[in-house]
Amino acid sequence: MILLNLPADLTPQAYDDVVRGGRKVDLSAEALARVADSRALFLRHLETGVVCYGVNTGLGALAGQDLGAAEMAAMPRHVLLARAVASGPAYPASIGRGALLIRLAQFLKGYSAVTPELCRFMAARLNDGLSPVIPSQGHGMAGEIIPLSHVGQVLVGEGLVHGDGGAPIPAADWFRARGLSPYAPQPKEGLALINGVAAASAMAHDVVGALNRTLALATLTAAATLEGLGASQESWGADVARLRPDAGLAQAAAGLRHWLDGSGVQRGDRQPPVSLRVVPQVHGMAQAALDALAKAVVDEWRTVSDNPVFLPDPGSPVFGALVHSGNFHCAELTARTEAMALAIAQVAQLSERRLHRVLDARFTGLSPQLASKPGLDAGLVALHKAALGLGAQVRSLSVPPSLMHGETSFGQEDMMTMALPALDRLTTLDRLTHRMLCYELYTALVALDQRQAQGGGAPGPALATVHRDIRAHIPAYGGDRPFGPEVGRLAGLVDAIVPDAPPPGGPLGQRHAAPAPPDHETLPERGSP
Repeated sequence: MILLNLPADLTPQAYDDVVRGGRKVDLSAEALARVADSRALFLRHLETGVVCYGVNTGLGALAGQDLGAAEMAAMPRHVLLARAVASGPAYPASIGRGALLIRLAQFLKGYSAVTPELCRFMAARLNDGLSPVIPSQGHGMAGEIIPLSHVGQVLVGEGLVHGDGGAPIPAADWFRARGLSPYAPQPKEGLALINGVAAASAMAHDVVGALNRTLALATLTAAATLEGLGASQESWGADVARLRPDAGLAQAAAGLRHWLDGSGVQRGDRQPPVSLRVVPQVHGMAQAALDALAKAVVDEWRTVSDNPVFLPDPGSPVFGALVHSGNFHCAELTARTEAMALAIAQVAQLSERRLHRVLDARFTGLSPQLASKPGLDAGLVALHKAALGLGAQVRSLSVPPSLMHGETSFGQEDMMTMALPALDRLTTLDRLTHRMLCYELYTALVALDQRQAQGGGAPGPALATVHRDIRAHIPAYGGDRPFGPEVGRLAGLVDAIVPDAPPPGGPLGQRHAAPAPPDHETLPERGSP
């Protein structure tokens, strides 16, 4: 059981244990008392006649509309309904479930003015396996009012949840099947449920895990290509890394050398192409961007992002203060997402260049296009053409969604992060890059086969083990055949084959706690279950 007292207790490991592992959540007595004390002071603050946005007023452009007692009582449920406007395929179940857990942890600070009953209800439903459905299309908003409306409304028996088989079912049916009653939200609780940043940070946590696996694959693949080319590895040395103090560079170079340790491949004495020499710099930059994104995710989990936020003060004659805040605007998380998108796109472009080099007999000294019988066989040149198609998709995603915002609510909400569209783009770029690396790795291993057959030496034990494991599923090239299905099979294998343990020198390639998808045979749209 995970005991939550403050959002700081929600570590990435604890998050994964609850969201994916089914571990139970318990709330500390201290946290519940803090929430109860804040709620009591908030109600006394309301009694002073203060205007509270979204409690005794309308929302957005309708904030100038005052509400009577009956409307105040109805408002929390209304808040959760009309804003649930996203459509299309559902995001993975981990996103809705993660957002629910994150928002619960944020409530425990006591600044959201919710009741302890709501916190207990959220924890109990997480323990029951509740996974709200968040549709993946239509997330233009200030803050996260759209995705969090889809999360919050299931607590009151509206909307959809992921059923036991994964298919969406009505939340009302989910409650009915378990003999449970939906929650009846109190004033400000509807607003609190749609405030803040929880869906974006849940999505970002998932993509951090996927990117960890992709960067681990990129490290392995670059090393395989260098061995296939028989190229010098001096530009990957520790001495070179020390000359440039980029964050991640030394770590990336150490990860690359891990795959080359003990290599017996005979190498050329001329410098290799730039696409080989700058691998530590590009991969190091990507690792640094990923580290920054991972930190921004955890920082977001621990942020108080309500609007208005209630600052309780038992010594004040009005018992506290309501402060209008822009903390729902996750500028840092979005900026780190966009930086990571550029970084992984550079990794993809570098992979395509290396793939072209390993097909070129001028650089390898091997058969042209790695063809078994040049002229009769085309060899593997079409794999590069496939990578070019994927690279075109990568380049087509070059415009940052965070710059593509507008204004809504007649000017009341005139700035937004577009965090979810930015994360959608990053997820797509990650999948494209993963597939491009698989095309390169397939080709590099064929080059390595030829080099060994010609007496050019064998790779070191780490790379040789991966090579052997792949060949157990995908036979060596011996002439033209349909390669597409085999590349797809390779894509489904590599996450299991790349070692879990980080190589010496740092955590480059460290595996995320979430299990890898079992197969990358297709490139599904972001948000498919």
